[in-house]
Amino acid sequence: MKIPDEYWEQKAKDFKKNGKFEEAVKIFDKVKKITKERKDINFWYKTAIHYWDIGEFEHAKNALEKNLEINQTSYDSLFLMGKIFYKLQNYEQSLEYYNKAFEEHNRLQLRNSSKVDQMRNIRKFEEAVKYADKIFQQKEIDDEFWYCKGLTFFKLRKYGEASSCFKIILETDQKNTKILYELAKSELFTGNKQNSLDILTKILKMEPNIKEKLRSDEDFESISEEREF
Repeated sequence: MKIPDEYWEQKAKDFKKNGKFEEAVKIFDKVKKITKERKDINFWYKTAIHYWDIGEFEHAKNALEKNLEINQTSYDSLFLMGKIFYKLQNYEQSLEYYNKAFEEHNRLQLRNSSKVDQMRNIRKFEEAVKYADKIFQQKEIDDEFWYCKGLTFFKLRKYGEASSCFKIILETDQKNTKILYELAKSELFTGNKQNSLDILTKILKMEPNIKEKLRSDEDFESISEEREF
């Protein structure tokens, strides 16, 4: 088992040994930060992140479970747990935590919105502004969430749901070839072969060098002999 601070401390020593002193100092600062975090109420959450960073996913899960026992659930902690279970190839659990993260995000937003209305109705406008600020400051559900959830749906062979997740991202980022690539896969497995080929044609126009990756990807084997492919 790799301990995060010991892992980074060894990295720093390696940098120092190779004369990379600037990099070593940065890593030593990271070790100091981890040590300081032991006194923090969010210690287990931050420990989970450190384990995540070094690829110790089982230990990341255990640390995050301890955090959830101590602290109130949050969008960030539930989303991280979803990503951890994905890495552990437990896709059902991964999807369950992504759903919980989505629900928690919406629950908090609805609660704050309700508080704004409540404070306005009793003419406590300063309080209303505070709750409005909380809504404004709340972390948005970003593209990473929909990407991760889409990949999980794909692993669970829920290809239509996977496509829906990728399409949400493409609503605001139509030229994202990474997402288009995953959408092409999902559409193919959904049975929309022509749509998949059309998407791949679009990708190739933007990134011609991706052709070799396509030909080596087993997920596209069923259309590898198609003229458009």
